[in-house]
Amino acid sequence: MPRILITGGAGFVGSHLAATALAANHQVHIVARPSSDISRLEKLGGQVERHRFDLRDDAELRRCLADIRPQIVFHLAASPRRREHAGLEDVHEFVREDLDNLILLLRRLGESRRPPSVVIRTGSLAEYGTAPPPHREEQREEPVTAYSAALVAATQLVSGIQARLPFPAITARLALVFGPAQSKDYFVPLLISRCLAGQEAVVLRPDDRRDFIFVDDVVTALLRLASVVGRKAGVINISSGVAPSMRKVAKLIVDLTEADPSLVKYSESSPASGAPHLCCSPELAGRLLGWRTSISLPDGLARTVQWYREQLECAAMPLSITGLQGAAPEQRI
Repeated sequence: MPRILITGGAGFVGSHLAATALAANHQVHIVARPSSDISRLEKLGGQVERHRFDLRDDAELRRCLADIRPQIVFHLAASPRRREHAGLEDVHEFVREDLDNLILLLRRLGESRRPPSVVIRTGSLAEYGTAPPPHREEQREEPVTAYSAALVAATQLVSGIQARLPFPAITARLALVFGPAQSKDYFVPLLISRCLAGQEAVVLRPDDRRDFIFVDDVVTALLRLASVVGRKAGVINISSGVAPSMRKVAKLIVDLTEADPSLVKYSESSPASGAPHLCCSPELAGRLLGWRTSISLPDGLARTVQWYREQLECAAMPLSITGLQGAAPEQRI
């Protein structure tokens, strides 16, 4: 029964990963901040060991790693995209929270008497920025936001110190993940909720194209990646390789929710807030992992809509929002 540690384990992807790992007979431990909402883990009962502390707390981190002695580590804890500040406070926070946490975690794991067999951290297709699609792992990134630049910095840092680590550290660059239990801060669940509630919505930059992937496919890829302990997979895209326009995604959601199409407006003139076209090649994942997406975008959206129909009460939301794409950090890249 391999011991797995998931940082950010109470989050959207982390909770799905924890549930699937449990079903595969792994011993699962998660790290979550004391302030984190752990409601997504309630269905797992006491099967998951929960460690509530901030990753910046070195003493707690040392104690946790000594107690668990994890064999596989998934580092999913990361900040969403922040509102930009003129004084660059948002940039400083990315460094303070994400890079510092990553470095400290790698240090303490490297000092362990029994280091893990592999560490897998999640990045984002946002790292490629304006580089020509389809994005491949070997091409140079061209980030256009502080959020994507911070992710590139973390990816390059891990690659740069790999030879000094006693375990392979792999970056899984994820396409835009969606599925049941995702926060309504993000594009897909927010639009689904508004459509089910019969509320108006605005989609900014509807002709931007994004590579979407259902959460179950991501979890399958991450667990399979954990078995690839060679150092040849320093960075690997976990993606569908297909990038529909935001307009098309929105229209699929309108159809699946049976909402009035006139409720959803499309703003053609909204300013750019990231690269217009993000689409990753999944070829390397296919070669190394024998993996590819098994759930199409329409099927994944249908599953997600059904979940929200059953689980959410579609509470009233403010009618004045800064566009759905602008309200969703994963879409503003």
